[in-house]
Amino acid sequence: LAGYDQSGTRKRHIQNIREYRQVQVYSAAARSLIVQAIGDAARTKEHLADLINVAIAELVRHRYELPGFTTLLKAAQRVRAAVYRTFYRQIYAALDAEARMRIDALFGVDPTTQRSPWHALKQDAGNPTLTHLKELATRLAWLQTHNGAAHVLAGLPVAKVAHFAAEAATLDAARMAALEPQKRYALAVALVARQTTRTLDDIAEMLIKRMSTLHKGAKEALLLYQTSHMDRTDALVLTLRDLVVAYQAEGSMDQRFAAMQAVLEPQSAEVLQHCDAYLAHAGNNYVPFLWRFYRSHRATLFRILKLITLRSTSQDQSVAQAIQFLLDHEHSTGDWLTVIREEVLPRRIVKTPLLSLSWVPDAWWRLLTHQHHRHPFPERVNRRHFEVCVFSQILSELKSGDLAIVGSEQYADPTAQQISWEEYAAQVADYGREVELPVDGTAFVAHVQSWLTTVARTTDHAFPTNQHVYLEHGRPVIRRPEKKQSPAGLATLERLIDERLEPMSILDVLSDTATWLDWTRFFGPISGHDAKIDNPVERYLITAFCYGCALGPAQTARACSGFDRRQLAWLNQRHITLDNL
Repeated sequence: LAGYDQSGTRKRHIQNIREYRQVQVYSAAARSLIVQAIGDAARTKEHLADLINVAIAELVRHRYELPGFTTLLKAAQRVRAAVYRTFYRQIYAALDAEARMRIDALFGVDPTTQRSPWHALKQDAGNPTLTHLKELATRLAWLQTHNGAAHVLAGLPVAKVAHFAAEAATLDAARMAALEPQKRYALAVALVARQTTRTLDDIAEMLIKRMSTLHKGAKEALLLYQTSHMDRTDALVLTLRDLVVAYQAEGSMDQRFAAMQAVLEPQSAEVLQHCDAYLAHAGNNYVPFLWRFYRSHRATLFRILKLITLRSTSQDQSVAQAIQFLLDHEHSTGDWLTVIREEVLPRRIVKTPLLSLSWVPDAWWRLLTHQHHRHPFPERVNRRHFEVCVFSQILSELKSGDLAIVGSEQYADPTAQQISWEEYAAQVADYGREVELPVDGTAFVAHVQSWLTTVARTTDHAFPTNQHVYLEHGRPVIRRPEKKQSPAGLATLERLIDERLEPMSILDVLSDTATWLDWTRFFGPISGHDAKIDNPVERYLITAFCYGCALGPAQTARACSGFDRRQLAWLNQRHITLDNL
């Protein structure tokens, strides 16, 4: 075997193996193939391991020999860097001079506060209070003035924009200013766009919570009202009883009417007023109480409504029209708003509705229109209650997805996030092979029907022996599992184990598991490059101990010599992400 590696026999054996396995030698064509595959994958993936796996899968699919790992690693690094540079140049070229000046202004430090706008850009939203809602509206207005360059990200993959934003969030103003200009502008634009999107999500979330709080307060006010007016309700019931007694009394119709009149005569106006007040809150209708809670929020809610853009996700535009009508009458002061337009013609008057009120819930109708029965086109609505009703409907439709916020992520229009028909046609065949499902409509339906039939028959055949589910009145009922009895001697065994177990340091446990599992490989710079720090594994272990045990960097630095609290906080912010965890 000493000379086998240099012999012609080895070459013949290799050729025979290739022919038998039907594989091709790794060549220039194979290199071009993996460069193309890695380039396509690098548009949406960051980690080198993912890119290498894509290259391997492509080589296997085309039946090429696999090269050495170093070859694949260098190819992935080189192609990923080229893709990043392409994105950076694309964003930089799309920015005008004014947009670059706005971005550069983010890195200037205020001499008084020693803070930069870049630091404020990375702040998170607070609790859902009215004060924080006002602050969030101010923040959104500020972000929108700096988000004028968001359109340059339109052609980039969403995953790549998110990666650029995550990398930018780990850098302070000084480090951002030190970056190469094309990369600096690309990261800054991505973070501004990402923070604008998150602020829109935060505003929607906080708006929903605040409106829900208003409704909760109105429900409590109704309960308090009902409790405090219990005597009045009892008096109305007593009056009704006296009327029925007078009506059923013996005598002529005039005598009975006189008896009924005697019951109502001294208090008829008061009884009618109390009845109207009771009917206004009948059926636990708390909406009349909403105005008192909404009034303090009015200015902030209108400001938010002017900052965000709401779109209907369906063809029904009635709520969107009501929102615009509400904005048009923000400064109206009268009690009523006219919702029809009258046009005087020679022989008649034509009334045209300005908006549809078909979306108004029944609980609001009488309060808005003072009509006991729904009319398709009422002539006017109560301005104050109409405002509360519209904002309540916004709450409901944001939660149900019938309204979307343009630029948001959590409250975006789901139909706008679907791929185009061109992308579908280009990718559907590969997707079908990957998930092993037919992509033709008829074949897919037949496959699912066959699958369902097979599962149903298997379930039917196994059901008689199923000891956990039984049928009762045609419905399946799951039995409560019986408690397993502990085996004899279990308590003694647990006591002996506890006595013989030696206490171990958490750091020792972290060190051993890191050696066995190499879990620190998931930590590293968000940029995807190799860590440029001394003893990275040791530092990752201490950082995991610091934040995993909720000690905090200051306390950990005091307990572990050789570590600084700023170093630990820096590692946690720039090398560890929730996605990697």
